[in-house]
Amino acid sequence: MIRSRSRLTRRSTADLRAIDRATKRIEELSTILDRQLHGDARPEEQLKHLRQATGQITRSANDGIQAYRRVSSAIRAEAEQKDADETEIASATRALAEARGRMLEALEIASKRYPWAEPWGVPDA
Repeated sequence: MIRSRSRLTRRSTADLRAIDRATKRIEELSTILDRQLHGDARPEEQLKHLRQATGQITRSANDGIQAYRRVSSAIRAEAEQKDADETEIASATRALAEARGRMLEALEIASKRYPWAEPWGVPDA
């Protein structure tokens, strides 16, 4: 029996959109921060803008992470069902991986926008 809207689709659609919204917000915040940094050369103001943007980016990333966890859990739960649709599980898994990849890319780009900041890395021992 083919279900028009399966359990997995119902459980994951809104959360996949939430990951995409979080990604878009991270990209927007990075762009806004760039404008603010170029518009204000005072180091104390730049630091203030950076601190604010970092907090907002972190909150957006956390929203995306929570949505990712819910979709991942829904996929696992669906896979345990006797009548699970393997094609749908594979499709949902791909969609989740793609959404995760987009969010990680946005975070990576955001982390490299500030050449005056210390690079990421492991502290010296």
